[in-house]
Amino acid sequence: MTTEESEEAIARKGEAKTGAKAGAKAARSGARKSGARRGGRRQGGARKQAAARKDGALRSSGDDFATDVDAGAESEVAEDRRNEGGARPKRSGRRGRGNRSRRRGRSTPHRPALPHAGKIAEAVAIFEPETPVDAEGLAEAARFSPEEISAAGERLGIPELHPEQLRAIQHGISGRDALVVLPTGYGKSACYQVPSMLLPEPVVVVSPLLALLEDQTRMLEKRGVPVVRIDGTIRGKARREAMERIAAGGPLLVMTTPETLAGEELKPVLLETGISLFAVDEAHCASEWGHDFRPAYLRLREMLERYGRPPVLALTATATESVREDLIRILELQDPLVIVASPHRPNLCFEVIECGSTARLRALSRLILRLRRPGIIYCSTTKDVDAVHGALKAMGMPAHRYHGGMKGSERKAEQELFMKRGRRLVMVATSAFGLGIDKPDIRYVVHFHTPASLEQYVQEAGRAGRDGRPSHCILLHHFDDRDIHEFLLGQSRVRPAQLFQLVKALVAYVEEDRFPDIQDLAASSQLAQRVTSAVVAVLESAGLVELTTEKFVRPLIPPEELVSRARRLTEQFTRLRKLDTARLDSVEAYATFEECRAQFLRDYFGVDPGPECGACDVCRMAGERPGSFFEPLRKKKAKKKARKSRGKKRAAKRGRKRGSRGRGRGGRRRPSSADGDSGGDAPSAPSAE
Repeated sequence: MTTEESEEAIARKGEAKTGAKAGAKAARSGARKSGARRGGRRQGGARKQAAARKDGALRSSGDDFATDVDAGAESEVAEDRRNEGGARPKRSGRRGRGNRSRRRGRSTPHRPALPHAGKIAEAVAIFEPETPVDAEGLAEAARFSPEEISAAGERLGIPELHPEQLRAIQHGISGRDALVVLPTGYGKSACYQVPSMLLPEPVVVVSPLLALLEDQTRMLEKRGVPVVRIDGTIRGKARREAMERIAAGGPLLVMTTPETLAGEELKPVLLETGISLFAVDEAHCASEWGHDFRPAYLRLREMLERYGRPPVLALTATATESVREDLIRILELQDPLVIVASPHRPNLCFEVIECGSTARLRALSRLILRLRRPGIIYCSTTKDVDAVHGALKAMGMPAHRYHGGMKGSERKAEQELFMKRGRRLVMVATSAFGLGIDKPDIRYVVHFHTPASLEQYVQEAGRAGRDGRPSHCILLHHFDDRDIHEFLLGQSRVRPAQLFQLVKALVAYVEEDRFPDIQDLAASSQLAQRVTSAVVAVLESAGLVELTTEKFVRPLIPPEELVSRARRLTEQFTRLRKLDTARLDSVEAYATFEECRAQFLRDYFGVDPGPECGACDVCRMAGERPGSFFEPLRKKKAKKKARKSRGKKRAAKRGRKRGSRGRGRGGRRRPSSADGDSGGDAPSAPSAE
């Protein structure tokens, strides 16, 4: 190539480069003026594809989480800030204008929950009663066709009832006892809500969870279902109206607590109206083998007798084989129908990540930045809730918190924000959050600490993915977590020796025809006043004593019977302490299990293990996380420094240009009025141009 040809090629290349720059500049300007329609369509398509990939099938490998924050996660956090009503950050410079179309993208719209068609439980075992339904029961069940039952379900927003729900409803309508064990999110409440709309007499539901009573009552009232809530929080005019509505009878759902049902106020009213069905929600609380034993539930057998022994429907989400046998004995269920479903649902991806206390928060940060929201993070202590909540807020994550150390109004406000439809938030909470909460689109549940039992873990993890879409249940496990639960259980469980010691002191007062207060009883039994109050609360819930208006402790049964009942109660608490240790061992076994986690859960709850789930970390052969997963998040300083240095260079260049305009030819500076000349009448120097 000759010199002339090479110079001509270089010139053409330079012209092309200049033209390309000018064209790009014009294109950017035109795109800004016209709204960047074509580019917007391309960006929108890319966003839809990314969202589809993110919301598609469960990830095939755990390595997807082991990366740092990407631009998509950062834009999602910024978008959620704007959705929460935060101030929009100031935009300046070409970079802000160029990214405006992306930043103004709409948030992901709320997708409706999947219909309840089909089974979401993998395996269901149904144990039919030994004796068939008599002619009277068949006639009662035949009064309502499957179409009528389905129509009642549609009033609750259920397009189609599960076969297990329909079987339990028909059995309850026929006047027979039943024990139903269905996983969280399966729709246990429909098993008594539907009969309450069909049967001629009230259906009574006993639950220990005030939050569940409140939420279900509000939901049913919105749907026009006859319902009345009566518990210790309903007072004054509202309580009188509730009692009048119960006295009117007819198809009605009466939601109450064991303490209220044991009183004398409801007894004459319900005996007059009659009870079509007696439903026991959270029935595992009656069993000493259960993970949440409550002495108040021991009185249910007595309550059933005082109300004429109506048909009983016992429901729970978690019950091992020993718990089921104990419930049948305690509630005296007569030849019941037993329905037991697998606690695992096929849309849930269970995973265990081994990490110590120092690396736990780092691992959680990476998980939360990569997982779709909304989600729940469970911690064992209120201190950890506050620490995790503060860390997420510092990262710019839309996080809320919930624990017993907060005021009631604060907890209610945080819960209402999280429950709002379409909000992509993160809730950091203790196990107190979630009881009776029905939010279908929770995409993940992460346990920051290992829970105290598999029953608790399955119940909390089951709050994810109620809409049937893929969701994650992740456990951050370390062996040191066991020490936390052993301490907490030691503080919460009543010591058998303390209980019996207090009862003997109380009997000594009764034999002298005196009733002590808490302070005198604490001094007499040589226990701390706080411990005395806790033991008295246990005895009161078991129906053995009562606390009078004058704050005196008065036994409700003779002293001899009080000692005998207290001895049995101490034996139950002794067994509970042993069972606590066994449950902690089961959690450790689950975390270290090297086969399908769904099979382990099915086997633990007495269901056929069945095939592998194909979704848990073991089935996916995800392997261990790389070491970088537990390192601190890298701060992107390099780009920031590069932008800062480029800005300084541009500013210096502009400064040099401005300086060159102020000098004449030969570098001499042009005179100005600021140079101290005699006046402004002197002719100005010729321009350098």
